[in-house]
Amino acid sequence: MRDRYDALVIGSGFGGAVAACRLAQAGQRVGILERGRRYALGTFPRDWSNPRNGWLYQHDQGLFDVRPVNEMTIVQGAAYGGGSHIYANVHLRMPPDAFADGWPRGYDRASLDPYYDLVAWMLDLNTVSADQPFGVPAKTARTREAAGRMGRGGQFVLTPLAVDFGDPYTLRANKFGAQQYGCRHTGECDIGCNFQAKNTLDLNYLTVAERHGAQVGTRCEVTRITPTHDGGYEVLFIDHEAGGAERRTTAPVVVLAAGAVNTTELLLRCRNQYGTLPRMSSMLGHRYSGNGDYLGFAFGTDLPMEPSSGPTITSGIVHDRGTGAARRWFIFQEGGFPREIAGLLQLIDEGDDRLTGLHRTQDEVLKGIREAARGRIGEEKDGEHSAVFLAMGRDTADGRISLVPVTHDLRVTWNLTRNLGLYESEERFCNDIAEALGGRTAANPLWRALRLPVSVHNLGGCVMADGPSRGVVDARGEMFGHPGLFVMDGGCLPASTGVNPSHTIAAVAERNVEALIRRITGQPRWTAPEREHAVPVADPLDSVRIPVGGTPAPSAPGTGLRFTETMHGRLRRPEDPDHRAETETSFRVTVTAPVLADFLDDATHPMTAGGIVHVPGITPAEGAQVAGGAVNLLVAGDDRDSRKMIYTLPFFGQDGHPYLLDGVKDVRDHGRFDVWGSTTTLHTRVRRGSTPDAPVVLSGDLRLGALDFTRQLTTVRITETANTLWQAGALARFGLFFAGSLWDVFVRPKLPVPLSLPSAHRGGVR
Repeated sequence: MRDRYDALVIGSGFGGAVAACRLAQAGQRVGILERGRRYALGTFPRDWSNPRNGWLYQHDQGLFDVRPVNEMTIVQGAAYGGGSHIYANVHLRMPPDAFADGWPRGYDRASLDPYYDLVAWMLDLNTVSADQPFGVPAKTARTREAAGRMGRGGQFVLTPLAVDFGDPYTLRANKFGAQQYGCRHTGECDIGCNFQAKNTLDLNYLTVAERHGAQVGTRCEVTRITPTHDGGYEVLFIDHEAGGAERRTTAPVVVLAAGAVNTTELLLRCRNQYGTLPRMSSMLGHRYSGNGDYLGFAFGTDLPMEPSSGPTITSGIVHDRGTGAARRWFIFQEGGFPREIAGLLQLIDEGDDRLTGLHRTQDEVLKGIREAARGRIGEEKDGEHSAVFLAMGRDTADGRISLVPVTHDLRVTWNLTRNLGLYESEERFCNDIAEALGGRTAANPLWRALRLPVSVHNLGGCVMADGPSRGVVDARGEMFGHPGLFVMDGGCLPASTGVNPSHTIAAVAERNVEALIRRITGQPRWTAPEREHAVPVADPLDSVRIPVGGTPAPSAPGTGLRFTETMHGRLRRPEDPDHRAETETSFRVTVTAPVLADFLDDATHPMTAGGIVHVPGITPAEGAQVAGGAVNLLVAGDDRDSRKMIYTLPFFGQDGHPYLLDGVKDVRDHGRFDVWGSTTTLHTRVRRGSTPDAPVVLSGDLRLGALDFTRQLTTVRITETANTLWQAGALARFGLFFAGSLWDVFVRPKLPVPLSLPSAHRGGVR
């Protein structure tokens, strides 16, 4: 590597490869620093017996960097070409409405589409089809059939793939001069394609960059960036090729594209640990997203899925239901795996106790996975009736990457509570798919044992924004406070993409490096030379049909909550204001939130209710059955400092006519801090009819007595899970929701400074 360049690019993934290519084409002297290895044709690791032999970055800079960091397990690639060697080749565009979620001014789908088109031309996107040498994989056809059986055929898509589907046995040069075979359908996309059938970045963007003079240093790990006296930057790196020697180089322009987590970590160390970049925004590390990733499995399908045949992912199904915080937008994708790990996956199906278990730490579960891998990986055990599922969606993107004080260890804080609704919807959807395929489902061990997400699509931490109070870089990727320093990887994306993010990372990099080149060259009309070849490309998600009211809810059960409540009181007729003929009325109902996460996220907090109502003179002596009852718990009241609990209990009287018991608990501070009275007094009406405007025949107050309340506490149950840790977590989330609502009514208004108690629908505990 030289001592000085016009531009230095750190990392060679979807942001770095684009930036290096375009800067080199624009006549800049470009240096590329990549911590991973360069993999020539046929050199990806295949030693199934030894995970240290080429697989893990922690062992001699292997291909995979797996980092179990606190509240998220992060999976990244380390190679010349970045994550393009281990991703599943999928290139989908963000739906237009997703750009409203925190993106800076000037970004929308229409403005980004020309750059998406350019990336599509560079990567030669295709979908699987019958006229290709190996045709349409079995798992693609089975997933399409399952979508139809589930009534979701209108949301099924074939995913655009950066794969060469030409002659699989003839080595030939692609349009950039790089050598490739066509796809052999080996299911090895995620572990490095030894036939170079994937259109990885080293076969296009980086080939062009090197042809235009870019110099590459592989196994060069950047450790520090320091401003120089002339307005540029000195980059310090460890050259592992040279035995770990420490080297330096400088440039007036530095592009960080080492991946969202690594770029953010490097900048945090420069600011917090070394003090070399002190003017960075306080938002550094904030707005991290795991892109809503969820990994699942299916076993014992009716028909063979043949998961080891075909590209890893070929199709998807869109789920879009709900509004506001309760909206669940995600895409489900079928997956595949190399034949050699089929034996390991069978252990997940068999529930091997090394992969799961209660009251275990993250390290213990990971140790179990490693032990299981040593015993089963490399076995070509029958896995033809198995499947891998990957879902990704729009999460809250409010995590944080930080350094622990004193030790400076990396930490990722992730608000699992606020994202449980998305994860559980994805999990239930996977269960539905497994059932439609005639199989049984299983979650990945880290999720099953610890509710610990795994993300292969890490985003954020250095997000673009209109100012430093909201982000780290501006809308063109340049860092606030440090001109000439750019972020052009997934770290700059301000929210989850909801789809595989590689296409968006590359398109944003194309947009931002174009603006950079126009500035540094003084050529306001400069565009990428390949722009003249790019044509508009239709994205398959644009043709997805979402039914009115959204796609169907997953039918598989989710973790829920139920309790039984008993209330008593005297009701009177409207024509009896003197209470001379009061009627003893009571009900005992079981109130259920079938999916607790949905209940917490929905502003109406709906629960079902069923049980018995006793109204003498209207119901039989044994009472009447409540059918289709509902309770809305602690919804917004008439003003900011109040809440309501709304009860709607329909039943049939002994005369055969429909009746409705409806009521409201008015939860507010009446000036005497009456928490008990507000939450246990139901202002009740009994109506002759089934609608809210039916005539009132009885009215008054029903109350929950102290003894009944004590009994009620013993009836609280968490449903659809036997895992005691999950049960405890669900109870904690419900308790925080309840306590947080009461805090907002009775305590917060009296505080001199506005404070809120963490609650399950705002954040809080895992």
